[in-house]
Amino acid sequence: MQTKKGFILIYTLLVGIICLIITMYIFDIQMSEIKYSTSNKRYVLMDDNYQRDKEYLMTLFSTYIDTNKVEIKRLTITTFFHDITGSVVSYQGAKVTYNNTTNEFVFATPYDINAYRNDYYKLETLNEDFKMVFKKTLYSNR
Repeated sequence: MQTKKGFILIYTLLVGIICLIITMYIFDIQMSEIKYSTSNKRYVLMDDNYQRDKEYLMTLFSTYIDTNKVEIKRLTITTFFHDITGSVVSYQGAKVTYNNTTNEFVFATPYDINAYRNDYYKLETLNEDFKMVFKKTLYSNR
């Protein structure tokens, strides 16, 4: 069986194009995975100032409560914190203040350039320990 001279070249080009399409598809999938991985890495390593400040405030406040635990137990929570004016603890631009009228602690953390996020917590006595109960969140301007 004899074929004409140009058919082998056409078969070779078709097989080569099919191999090239498969290679390009695999390359596209690999590039998508790399883009996803770098995007995810960038998101994970992103520095979240609000979350960092909030964690520092919670840690400092818990330490403050633990160091004054005996005095708070002797007096009540409201009488111990009644005379405190200003912030109980602070970290950089964030602070914890006590509201005498509602007997709540306000965790004020910088949320945006001109805004604070105010998280309200109530401190309750639970047997020998203290428990922070979340009440509400309000946003305010600086």
